[in-house]
Amino acid sequence: MADSNNNISDIEEHEIDHLDMQITEYLQTDGRISYSYIARELGVPEATVRYRVKRLLDEEIIKISAFLNTGKLNYENVVYLELDVDPLFYDSTLQLLINMDKVSYIASVTGKFNVMMEYVYEDNDDLLAFLNFIKGKSEVRKTYSRTILKIHKAQYPIRLKS
Repeated sequence: MADSNNNISDIEEHEIDHLDMQITEYLQTDGRISYSYIARELGVPEATVRYRVKRLLDEEIIKISAFLNTGKLNYENVVYLELDVDPLFYDSTLQLLINMDKVSYIASVTGKFNVMMEYVYEDNDDLLAFLNFIKGKSEVRKTYSRTILKIHKAQYPIRLKS
């Protein structure tokens, strides 16, 4: 969570244990799975699962949502961008990008660029307008982009070691 100054680099750490990870794996497989099923499979009371999921949601450790399989919908208009953002404007630039609906992924990274992001565009005109917008920002010193030709696998639920 960000502090009162909205400095997105100040992240509060939360503790999760093996049971939290097991519950999360079930939810990643099917976000609509019943708590009673998870409880039976894990051998714990349903109230425990309900409490754990509520805590994970309240602390924003997990978010339950639906992901579109863009490959099935023929909506594969995705561009990956790497940006070199001036450190003086880093937080404000990240916040601007985070608040954009079509930005589906954004991360701070190491290497030649300090931001990596994914932008889902409607058509070439939309992509061109977005690229021109980014290149027009004086705080963005360099950009590198790659368009996705075909998505062969998009598996966002990941398995973490507990």
